[in-house]
Amino acid sequence: MRLTAGNFGVSGVVLTGAVALAVPAWAAISLSMSLKNYYAEYEIVEQCARQAQLTKEDVETASTAIAVIEKYYLGRDKGLNKARLKRQAIADKNDSFEILARSGESGFRPYCQMSLNELVRKAREVEEPTNAE
Repeated sequence: MRLTAGNFGVSGVVLTGAVALAVPAWAAISLSMSLKNYYAEYEIVEQCARQAQLTKEDVETASTAIAVIEKYYLGRDKGLNKARLKRQAIADKNDSFEILARSGESGFRPYCQMSLNELVRKAREVEEPTNAE
């Protein structure tokens, strides 16, 4: 038996339409969450520099990277609310540092470096398609 839309009747058509509408909504949420996470990584780098775990040059590198990342994500969805995402990112950063402080880690440097590296990696990743064209 070959399955076609006719096999599922009206409910099949409705379900297919609902799935088609849900995909763009899921993609927008995914873009929003990803950008928020990169904003959090940037906030971590800034906090690390204030705590002398990273240098001013590291912050400049992160600033350049977040600009590239932001341009990429906002180019894909202009409706992303930057202000809200940045507020959430600051809260995430604060939570991260509280967890690290409770863990008794003597230095945040590896965590700081990981955040910087992630920003640089993502910036390179999103720039590659542009440079390849």
